[in-house]
Amino acid sequence: EKADAAVADGMYNIFVRANAVFFYWTTVIFFLSMGCSVTSFYFESNPTVTLQLNKFEELSYVASYNAENALFSLDIDADLTSLFNWNVKQLFVWVSAEYETKTYDKNQVILWDTIVESVDEAHILLKDEKLKYELTSFEKELRNRQINLTLSWDIMPVVGLLKMQGGQSSNVHQINMPQKYVRLPSSHR
Repeated sequence: EKADAAVADGMYNIFVRANAVFFYWTTVIFFLSMGCSVTSFYFESNPTVTLQLNKFEELSYVASYNAENALFSLDIDADLTSLFNWNVKQLFVWVSAEYETKTYDKNQVILWDTIVESVDEAHILLKDEKLKYELTSFEKELRNRQINLTLSWDIMPVVGLLKMQGGQSSNVHQINMPQKYVRLPSSHR
């Protein structure tokens, strides 16, 4: 009689059954997603990066905002195809400049960036690539500095944790800034 009473009360109606099916499949998808995320941590990659200064164009003082600007172009050859696996949605790739000054021990500036959305786009081969963002120093301490250029990337997964500072190339390219302000005729200002 209790079973008949439960059926009469609607214990096995369509909404209860739909709820059970929905949460069953939600649980299955959750564990499959976790498996996808965890197994991608064991995936090994070996990207190769070559980063070089192509042309130094300008180191100047800009009075309008009381700062120094440096402009140059880069040659980038980065094969990042090995970073892609079953759990990579896209890569955020950037070139940063790092240098020391009297004012700050560590200065970091992003000079160029891109988003790589597929394996087909993952081999970045650029010649004479202009900077997207100028190297600017409001402390006016760029002259006669050694600048280290590094290509780095973040991995955005399909499922799981975002790998911030996911990696960077071991190939650091050094630029020595001139002692005096310079502007070449080819400057792209």
